[in-house]
Amino acid sequence: MERGIIEVDPRHTVRRIRTAMQGNVIRALVELITNSDDSYIRLEDGKKIEKEGLIKVLYKKEGHCAIFAVRDHAEGMSIEDVRDSFKKYGAATSGMKAGKRVRGYFGQGAKDALASMKDGKICTFKDGKFVECKLFIEEGKPMYEINDPIPVSQELRDLHKIYNNGTIAYFKADPQETGTVPRFDSVHEELANNYLLRKIMTNSQRKISLIDENTKRYRPLRYKMPEGKEILSDDFTVSYGLYGDFPIHISIWRANKELTQTGDDRHGGLILVDNEDVVLGISLFKYNNEPLAANFFGEVKIKRFRELLKEEEPVLTEERDGLAVRHIFCQMLISEIQKRIEIKIKEEKLIKQKEEQSKIDSEESTRYKKAFSILNEIAEVEAKTVINLGEKITDQIENPPDGFCLYPSSAQITVGKRYAFELHLNTKVVRHGSLIKVTSNNSKIYTSPAEIKISPEDGVGILRKFISVEGKEPNIEGVIRASTSSKLSEAKVYVLPEKELLLSEGMLFQPESLTLRPNQTRKIYLLVYIKMIEGGSTIRFSSDNESVHISREEITVNEADAIRHVAKYELEVWGEGEGQNAIIEAEYENYLALLAIQIRAKEEEKKGRRGMFNEPEFNYDLEPLQRISYSSETGKVIIYVNFPSIKHYLGDNCQFRKELPTQVFIADLVAERCFFEIAKKKVGSSGVTLNPEAKHDRIQRDTFELSRKYGKKVHEALVDQNLLKEYRIAMVEDR
Repeated sequence: MERGIIEVDPRHTVRRIRTAMQGNVIRALVELITNSDDSYIRLEDGKKIEKEGLIKVLYKKEGHCAIFAVRDHAEGMSIEDVRDSFKKYGAATSGMKAGKRVRGYFGQGAKDALASMKDGKICTFKDGKFVECKLFIEEGKPMYEINDPIPVSQELRDLHKIYNNGTIAYFKADPQETGTVPRFDSVHEELANNYLLRKIMTNSQRKISLIDENTKRYRPLRYKMPEGKEILSDDFTVSYGLYGDFPIHISIWRANKELTQTGDDRHGGLILVDNEDVVLGISLFKYNNEPLAANFFGEVKIKRFRELLKEEEPVLTEERDGLAVRHIFCQMLISEIQKRIEIKIKEEKLIKQKEEQSKIDSEESTRYKKAFSILNEIAEVEAKTVINLGEKITDQIENPPDGFCLYPSSAQITVGKRYAFELHLNTKVVRHGSLIKVTSNNSKIYTSPAEIKISPEDGVGILRKFISVEGKEPNIEGVIRASTSSKLSEAKVYVLPEKELLLSEGMLFQPESLTLRPNQTRKIYLLVYIKMIEGGSTIRFSSDNESVHISREEITVNEADAIRHVAKYELEVWGEGEGQNAIIEAEYENYLALLAIQIRAKEEEKKGRRGMFNEPEFNYDLEPLQRISYSSETGKVIIYVNFPSIKHYLGDNCQFRKELPTQVFIADLVAERCFFEIAKKKVGSSGVTLNPEAKHDRIQRDTFELSRKYGKKVHEALVDQNLLKEYRIAMVEDR
């Protein structure tokens, strides 16, 4: 009888290497960053570290290829360490089996990353010695080459930029072998959002950065969890054979916005971690594609999980994409997690059903449409979302010539700003039910809305409607037309050169607002009019949200940069954290330019959006923290039905919504919230620098003034006037 260990065919190992990495640069970088983090963890556990935990990811384009490197200043490796780590595939080399809190479960991460790429190598410094190890695939076999250790020289330290102990791993991404080579900005976004790095990217003891060695661009890599509310915190156990009980803690949160629920960079889903916070996977399991779970994120912590790994239980996939769902322990665990997700989904379904039951009927819809039309017209003028070219909204409207006319008949506008023409009409001439079409004869001059329907809710007599106009290019002109079946009115529009934008501001951002995905980088420009802000002036940048960044802290204006007196400076912006908002300021003496940034994981639906406000939505969150809120993305005014004072008037299922006291209460809530939002936008776009206290006072003052000017008009639209009349008659009769 012959007995022995079955040898592994090198081809099998190569297949595993390629399967693990799939030629993906990001996966390779994830493994190398994790290795660096593990090295810092071992130092921390050995109490041998007083370092900043620096990990630098280097990017350098070379033709169609790119050179990547990951550098740390942690333990470094001796020749023995290098041999132990790279001569065997799948061996327990990370320290996990010895009880260290590292992630190296497979003993193959760095080997896979470097061998699957081109020119993969490790260069390491340890106690005055330097070792280099190359990893590659040759003739279908995984290979290594380890150079003998040599004394560290200053030349070596300068070459690799490691001046104590530490390690740097290099590889080349060649499109002929790895497919696409990611751009610098893509590497930033995909690494910062990668779920396997989430605990590293949120660890205050680590400083991870990405550096473009071609342009010297520098990006700190961080991740910020979505904003939301915890809806479940629960502890349970899973019993598995002789291993006994495994304590599990689950925390489910509901984000304020829908989250992406697929991909390595998903923002939703439950992160699975062991008791040392090592990420094992991310999933909602069978609910990954469930619309009612689209806002869910959170964490599942599995204690004693490492004991299974130490005993070689195959509870993780070798592709490193989560739990091995066929393993009995994983099946029991997933079943318990799904039970708890299902409970939360049922709660979401109940909320949705109540929302369906309490949908606004046609009578209410008519009132809300009229009220929000008024509020949008107020916002267009008062908040200066557009520059009004017509009369003041408070002015008495005169009967237009022939009962139908655009005001003014001509106007000069500048690129990047919206202007409002007014359409005046007499309902005796243009009757209810008429459809007015709005067009421009120049595709670079945009108009909105495309059509206006005149309905009885608009009232009778002389009406005012607004038409927004925006020029997309300078030095063009066009004609906008408003027409019905029998009437036509035209106005001429001249779009002035870009520098005209700066005649009053001195500088501005282009564009003036942006919506970005978390950790997505976008280019923006600052235009500076050097006749107002002269050469040598230093413009400083700041963000009012530490999670939203701009690539430079300041620029010095150079007159040589100007073309026709306008200097254009390229900058980059990005931000961490779904749902974050920020204002970035460029400031020089009394000059100020503002850039509004929104960070959104998924694009919001904006169907039917015709102004700052949309009709209200009744929300059934079980424990709301506020009575009413406003979404600037959707324009929705959200009323929280289960807030105690709201519930008192509305009832459990909004059954008292149409009663007079409730209508008055809701009208007061909606009007005051909308006036506050208009005032906030007005103060924010005024260009006046205010400290936080003064800004708050200014907003409150303007809110009160808007309420005084327009409150009665909004209440008349929101409250059923027939019901109010009946109530007054009944009160008189009772006397």
